[in-house]
Amino acid sequence: MKKWLVLFLLPFVLLFSTNSISAADDITGHPFEAEMRKLIELGHLKGEVIDGQTYYSPDRNVTRAEFAVLLVRVLEAENLEVINPKSFSDVKEGVWYQKAVQQAVEMNIVTGTPDGKFLPNDHITREAMATMIDRALQYKGINLPEAELKFTDKDKIQEWAVTSVKRMVYAKIILGNTDNTFRPQEKATRGTASAFLVRMLNTMKSPPPPPVPNFYLATVTADATTKVKEYETYDQAKAAATQSNHVVLKDEKIVYMKSGVVSPAQKAPLASTLFTSSAFSAHHFNLVAGTETEFLDAGETWVKVKFSNTVGYFKMSEATLHPTVTLKGYSYYKVENGKLSHYVYNVNTNAYGVYEYGSSGNMPNGTYKSADGHTFKSVSTGAVYDKYQYFNVMPLYTKTSYTAEQLNNFVKNNKPSTVGSTPLETMGQALKNVEAKYNVNAMYLLAHAIHESAWGTSALAKDKKNLFGLKAYDGDAYESGASFPTYEACLEELVTEYLIKPNSGYFVESWKANGEVLGNKELGMNVRYASDPYWGQKIAGFMYKMDKYYGGLERNKYQIAVTLFAGTNVRSDTTATTSTNKLYPITKVGTPVLVLAEVQSRTNEGNWFQIAPENLNGANYPKAYVYSDGYSQYGTNMRVLPLAE
Repeated sequence: MKKWLVLFLLPFVLLFSTNSISAADDITGHPFEAEMRKLIELGHLKGEVIDGQTYYSPDRNVTRAEFAVLLVRVLEAENLEVINPKSFSDVKEGVWYQKAVQQAVEMNIVTGTPDGKFLPNDHITREAMATMIDRALQYKGINLPEAELKFTDKDKIQEWAVTSVKRMVYAKIILGNTDNTFRPQEKATRGTASAFLVRMLNTMKSPPPPPVPNFYLATVTADATTKVKEYETYDQAKAAATQSNHVVLKDEKIVYMKSGVVSPAQKAPLASTLFTSSAFSAHHFNLVAGTETEFLDAGETWVKVKFSNTVGYFKMSEATLHPTVTLKGYSYYKVENGKLSHYVYNVNTNAYGVYEYGSSGNMPNGTYKSADGHTFKSVSTGAVYDKYQYFNVMPLYTKTSYTAEQLNNFVKNNKPSTVGSTPLETMGQALKNVEAKYNVNAMYLLAHAIHESAWGTSALAKDKKNLFGLKAYDGDAYESGASFPTYEACLEELVTEYLIKPNSGYFVESWKANGEVLGNKELGMNVRYASDPYWGQKIAGFMYKMDKYYGGLERNKYQIAVTLFAGTNVRSDTTATTSTNKLYPITKVGTPVLVLAEVQSRTNEGNWFQIAPENLNGANYPKAYVYSDGYSQYGTNMRVLPLAE
């Protein structure tokens, strides 16, 4: 019991003891002796007195709580008033480090984990320490430039810490090890922490001058980049880039080129935001690392690109420019005997992935390019085909005819040979129950689960009963992913909290909603649900396989049409001459509807479509109609999509 008590009290003693330094102690001759003595003299670093001897334990690992306390002391912020406290589930009221943690939050030095924890007893890593020091300097108004990282293990630094490490290297707060490594995940000792903090104090006293920017005009080939001339400004170097093989370099990174591909982020599975302008105030959507986007133009801080039919801007710091001459591949679609597959090229890793998308219809065998997933151009002949995949644009507030037993059997008989028993083999009835209760297609729900959970075998699915990747954020999917008591509870949360929740669901009017279909970055859930631009197409591919397995009973059973105007009214009858028959508006252009029948207006107002009504959140419209065309006064409101046969 006594030994446990001593170990328990050690952090308190080491941080709060006030005894003076002995003539000889355990830091005498230590590599970080000078730095530790500096902090001791300033009263920031304390020691433990045993039998009259003071021990500072230079090689003991430091916890996150201890480092937060040290930072607050070094910043002389112990009296800082906390105006916006943050509740952490693992920081109990009155614990010895609570006040310092809250003061660190107030200074934006710590933020905690996505699930509301601070992890006070975890040993702090070198990269986490660098991040906290960077934020501490920012609080003091010191915004450091970024240095090029030359550590041999720089690729092991996690994305969230890279920028801070670059700034710490620039300020010489981080020097690295003798073997030219940084060891980002190595636990920091009291000696290391002292060295970092003393260097931080020196930086606060004398901030380093900003670097003189060096921009180089260079020529690029498939194998090499050669510097031609140095310029003082970006604009000067850009103006000099007049030939097709010219690029502009800054710190060895290409920041301008004449043509090529731009990829967001640097490492999977992280993503970058595609903004609507170079001011970075509003955004279109996110794109996962390695996605190909077409280069249009660049400035010193931004890159203008086109993805599918959307033009937007990446931050230069979050993008990689690949000149045309350096590209070793590209994404394409392949037609083989009626099957349409998508070969997706990752421009960062020079690797391909493939998934089955659907039917190729009457397109001849061969290779095709498509930016939007429905307009295909033959690589060999140049012939163009417009083919939408039924399940990619089918409204998901519809019911499938396939039974619970059929859904289960599809999984049992089509799962990969490497997959053993999976919970998806027995989820059929739960899926059909949710479909009946909420009017969300059970076939889609199963395909969604197959894609997100790797047929129910992912760690999230097995450990946390999370079949849909709920709250699994890019870069930290497993740790941030939500846990559920049952698979049925996860299914219920997906539908009620993510799909049909009023004002914020992907199926209802909200900033997320772009049509209640899977879609891609043009329309549907995929616009803002997933950073993978082909998330919706991949799930549609599983629905296609499911339907094909049972003889193709549902694909192309109905026509699908899209709105041509915002605010198209859905009515309970085939006339627009009265305002009493309005059911709801379709607010966005290009929203797909399922056409059950084509009918003539009873009041001589042209052609109308009877459509599947959007019966969500208690709505129970028996019939629904939208005006199509044929009446000159109204024009044309709908366009029937050409579906792959």
